[in-house]
Amino acid sequence: MLHSHSSRRLATLITSTFLALLIALPACAELTEQFHRTVPLSANGRVSLNNINGDVEITGWSRNEVQIDAVKTAPDQQRLNDMRIEVNAGTTSVEISTKYPEGRNNNNPGSVRYTLHVPQNADIDKVNLVNGTLDVKQISGEITANLVNGKLRASDLAGTADLSTVNGTIDANYTSLNNVRRIKLGSVNGTLNLLLPQSPNADVSASAVNGSISTDFPLTVKGHFVGKSVSGTLGSGGVEIELNNVNGSIHIGPGRGSL
Repeated sequence: MLHSHSSRRLATLITSTFLALLIALPACAELTEQFHRTVPLSANGRVSLNNINGDVEITGWSRNEVQIDAVKTAPDQQRLNDMRIEVNAGTTSVEISTKYPEGRNNNNPGSVRYTLHVPQNADIDKVNLVNGTLDVKQISGEITANLVNGKLRASDLAGTADLSTVNGTIDANYTSLNNVRRIKLGSVNGTLNLLLPQSPNADVSASAVNGSISTDFPLTVKGHFVGKSVSGTLGSGGVEIELNNVNGSIHIGPGRGSL
């Protein structure tokens, strides 16, 4: 009888503990909400995005429209509701912003992960991102992006670019330089990797305060290699390339699948 009573008490304790865990789980789990919207945009239109917390992925496609898919994540329903996605859309521009209530930005307000599809020839007018990575693919238009904490990956580019991050690496891969006027990459804490098509024609200016500068292409140096700065010409010159780093290396090389 004593053994049977102990077994019942143990079973009751296990059941109570399990139920308590089930009750507690929803309180600890983060809540999510999806956002989907598609708006028309001219083939050479402009797209901008401001986001504080969350990764962003932008891919070029053949349609003259912007498809916005986003996932909001927050620790509770109130903060999920307070976090808003605003879209200001016109025929020539689409502006997307994540909005938080006044004074909530630094109190675990939640995050938004964006996945955008945009016309391939559109200009990415500006992407501002504080905490999160940026992944850009198959964009032939101009692109400007500024990150604070996060890695920036850009592949299959064919347009002018101005890309910077404070804490993070930049990997930029160009498939063509035919319509490119300028490539500017900058970082404070992270490496810069610029991949170009075979036999590129460009004028290069690079500086790294605490880091190395290297290239796999034959670079004709202008003047002398001074300290951590170098200026030179690739091929016959042409595209203006400016690379600036503080704590990290700089590398220029051929991209995979370069023609």
